Amino acid sequence: MGTFDRARAWDQGDLTQLLSLEDGPQDTFRATVNDSNVNGRVYAGQLLGQALWAAAQTVPNRVPSTLQATFLQGARPEDALEYKVEALQDGRRFSSRHIYGVQGTAVVLSAHATFQLPGESAEAAPRLAGDIPPPESLPDLRELAERYPGQGEAVQLRFTGQPLLDIRPVNPEAYFGNASAPSEIAYWVRLLQPLTAEGCLHHAALAYLSDCWFNGALAPPASAGGLRHGHYVANLNHTLWFHTPEPACDDWLLFVSQGTRSLAGRGLALAHIYRRDGRLIASMAQDLLISPRTD
Repeated sequence: MGTFDRARAWDQGDLTQLLSLEDGPQDTFRATVNDSNVNGRVYAGQLLGQALWAAAQTVPNRVPSTLQATFLQGARPEDALEYKVEALQDGRRFSSRHIYGVQGTAVVLSAHATFQLPGESAEAAPRLAGDIPPPESLPDLRELAERYPGQGEAVQLRFTGQPLLDIRPVNPEAYFGNASAPSEIAYWVRLLQPLTAEGCLHHAALAYLSDCWFNGALAPPASAGGLRHGHYVANLNHTLWFHTPEPACDDWLLFVSQGTRSLAGRGLALAHIYRRDGRLIASMAQDLLISPRTD
């Protein structure tokens, strides 16, 4: 792909438009619509969702089971992306694919995805332990932005006049009101648009959603809002495990996340993702870089 290939900015109006890719030769797929993050790069959730969608196009009649991605460098929002899918295995139960995300001559993403035959397990699915307030009882980001004006950037992360997502922290007072963030945070997320049941679209949407908010337990001691104001945050590695063939991402999903700080600005965020009925549908891990801004 040449460096002259351009992309247009996504208006956050239709997630299917963002995740859909143009077919190319020999299991290659192109993205000409990009979603930007607060650092002026392509949003990591887009890369995850598109990489999974690209791989799924080469594995008919199977559903995603895992996605492991390493982000090699920031992707430019103004340039098109290309995904190259390499078949590694097609066995009786599993298929494996490697995906390279390329922009011009640079590799921006290296990912591995596995797929398996659909079908529910005979075992009972794990369920959420304890009571969580329903999302309708909690304030949305617009209300939180008014309640905590000093942390507006943190509250309004990925929030626009026509938001794609409705994000509702379970305990916003502890998250935004205290000097130190809690070690565990929980938040509800819902897409404000319907999704069709086409292919693995809901799995790709869940991959997009899995990077939609940062982990407050990894915030600097000053406040959760200080994480975005004075620090550069980058997702280095991201792993997603799917526990169901039907994640149903057009309904409320609950993320319960814990974070662990480590040396040299690294942090590890672990999360379980539940449906509204309490059933576990996915788990994820993020290896993050959190470093003070020097500009």
